[in-house]
Amino acid sequence: MNNTDLALLVLRVAVGVVIAMHGFLKLGWVGKGGSPAGIAGWFENALGFRPGVFWAWVSILAEGLGGVLVALGLFGPFPAIAVAADLVVVTIVAHVPKGFWATEGGWEFPVPLAAGAFAVALIGNGAYSLDAVLGLKYSDSLVGLWWIAMVVGIALALISRAMFAPKAAAKTA
Repeated sequence: MNNTDLALLVLRVAVGVVIAMHGFLKLGWVGKGGSPAGIAGWFENALGFRPGVFWAWVSILAEGLGGVLVALGLFGPFPAIAVAADLVVVTIVAHVPKGFWATEGGWEFPVPLAAGAFAVALIGNGAYSLDAVLGLKYSDSLVGLWWIAMVVGIALALISRAMFAPKAAAKTA
């Protein structure tokens, strides 16, 4: 048994399941979650992402589907890149302004998940994955295009947010 492959399995399952459950929460499938419409409203009104429905579904798919695929080790680095990109954006926009601690809504929790997803994307799924079972391989040039797509996606999300972010109420004397 290869310790590196076992470590990748543990990392993939931990990050993938947590992220998938968060996506399922946004669908209202688990916990005290909401709904895609409610998430879209939060994205648009509280975070300034327009159109809220589009960005809500980007997040739901990256987290729900991406998390499941990361946990299973299927489709190489692509779902891990999508998960990491989603977490980078939400960390910058929603968590950094609240400080470090998760109890205050800070970035303590999403940053290690993003780092785990990035690690999986960089290293690969390992021998204990559906990719290995199915014999799936991915070209470096295709993976490179996905990294570029991730950077562009993060930039577009942050630009969208900057353009439409709710403005702080003007202080009156």
